[in-house]
Amino acid sequence: MIIISFVSVLLAALKALWNIFMHWLSIFAAPLQKPEMFWIIIPVWVNWFFTEFFQEKYGTSFGNAISNGVIPILASLDWARYLYRLLAEGVISFTFGIFMKFFLALTVFAYGIFVIIAGIKIHSIVFYIGKIRWVTYILVVFTPIIYNVVKLDFYTLLAIIIFFPLYYGLIEIFDRITPEPKVYRQGS
Repeated sequence: MIIISFVSVLLAALKALWNIFMHWLSIFAAPLQKPEMFWIIIPVWVNWFFTEFFQEKYGTSFGNAISNGVIPILASLDWARYLYRLLAEGVISFTFGIFMKFFLALTVFAYGIFVIIAGIKIHSIVFYIGKIRWVTYILVVFTPIIYNVVKLDFYTLLAIIIFFPLYYGLIEIFDRITPEPKVYRQGS
């Protein structure tokens, strides 16, 4: 009887985890539902690719982290612009949810400023928080929330937090198996 209860609880937990995982994947597919997001998502992904594999393959430098801090600033300004336009056109009204989205944009803006300042002041935390992998993840998962494709709720935040290590690990594996760029072999 105890084993059956344990198995049923385990199966329920696995099903819940699977549902959260599928929700997490849907965040990455969200731009397909609202192509306007591509104006911010495509530059973020392109910047991530070149920075990840040609500048940060062996770590983040202070200068690189400072440059990475600019990206969330630009994205958060785009988010605020988008929300303001919807408010000005009367498409949405100022609710608590819209306030939270503006707050999220302000938080990401502050994050970008913090990365830049930490890089300029040569704080070692910038090697972690200024890594392009972090910056890209934050922008890619929160842009669909700002653009009203993914709901800002506990379930979404849980998916974003739980599966960040998977995102980070998969990129780390891919980073290790991709060939070394010529610039590293030339010692430049």
